[in-house]
Amino acid sequence: MATSRPLCAADLARILKIYLRIVEELPPDTETGFLDEQGHVHFLRDVGQKLRAAREATGVLARIQQRSEDRKP
Repeated sequence: MATSRPLCAADLARILKIYLRIVEELPPDTETGFLDEQGHVHFLRDVGQKLRAAREATGVLARIQQRSEDRKP
């Protein structure tokens, strides 16, 4: 298990940029975290899995659409 360590502003900026790129690819209604009663943001751990699933679903839909178009006279 990883040990806790402080993050400097540059570290946090890099992490947030990567997270933002991932989140921007997901459908807008995908749950990616929550805001607690103290106003702290908590990110869900499975965001990467959701991104892979969204990419896979998009690929499947594109292949289905292509097959449909290929069958048209």
